[in-house]
Amino acid sequence: MRPFRLFLLTFFILAMLPIKASLNFQYADSVILSAIRDTLIPGAVLCVVDNQEIVYLQAYGNRRVVPEHEAMTTNTIFDLASVSKPVGAGTAMLLLCAEGKANVNDFVSQYIPNYHADVQIRHLMTHYSGLPSYMNARRLDSIFSSRNIAPDQYPNSMIDTIGRCKRPSKVGEKYRYSCLNFISLQRVVEAIVGMDINSYLRSTLYADLGINMGWLPDASLLARIAPTECQQDDCLHGKVHDPLAQVMMRGISGNAGVFATAEDVAKWAIWFMQLPAEVRASGCQAGLWTDTVSTSMGEQQSCRHTGYTGTSVTIMPQSGRALILLTNRVHPKDEHNLGDLRRKLNEWLKP
Repeated sequence: MRPFRLFLLTFFILAMLPIKASLNFQYADSVILSAIRDTLIPGAVLCVVDNQEIVYLQAYGNRRVVPEHEAMTTNTIFDLASVSKPVGAGTAMLLLCAEGKANVNDFVSQYIPNYHADVQIRHLMTHYSGLPSYMNARRLDSIFSSRNIAPDQYPNSMIDTIGRCKRPSKVGEKYRYSCLNFISLQRVVEAIVGMDINSYLRSTLYADLGINMGWLPDASLLARIAPTECQQDDCLHGKVHDPLAQVMMRGISGNAGVFATAEDVAKWAIWFMQLPAEVRASGCQAGLWTDTVSTSMGEQQSCRHTGYTGTSVTIMPQSGRALILLTNRVHPKDEHNLGDLRRKLNEWLKP
């Protein structure tokens, strides 16, 4: 075939292919840089997945500004805060349900003795257990100390406290987003697998995905970890920001405490999008997207979760797109809200 005819044929074939909406990364850059200029965040890492592939990974600003400035890098490790719920305990339960080792209709008391008898796993995952939203870690620390409970026994005492606490509403009656649900879910997972949730996920899914995501990051990684809140020049660094996770659960907690890079979370998001549709749509999926309920964006279904430290993940399984924005907005002080930044980026992600 002559070169010109080959060119025309190739041009015709390409012209007949469906045109895919392209992403204007310059817009995303400008939105994030504007948030840095307005001192809403010290810096950020953005990772974008399209067609189930990482297509953009960019660092902005600084990961540390106190006591000195330190530039953000794409391999910076962040405290994911409540994004730990979907990538940690929610994922673990998804795996166990898919393997037939658990069922969302199981009563939690099957796995945690003396727990509220009417609560099922699905109630924990969908935040319909009736449990309080949170508990005061400082107050619990004082109570446990007065009872001569050793710090390494705090997690067990925390579970006992949750299991017998007064509930503001009846089970199934009212949606109440609660960290206590996912602390309880963590204990259910650990009862089933016979090890702590950190060891379980690091030795199974996280290892299979080739990611170093998990709780209690090794001290050798400290130089890459973004610090969070500071008291004067002393900043939390490599320790989870959430008080219950840090003090009561000793760093390994179902509600918070996973540390990861944006690329780690993106690889997890790709894994999730590659699951069979029936698995994604199972009752277990509810535990992955409870901070903001799955909503329709055009013809695409969007799943989102945010974290208190300034982290967020948005996944659109039907389009194969995902957006991971990791920031440490609480560094050096917990002062700003990122709702507008997240909204602009989620709108930008739509096909």
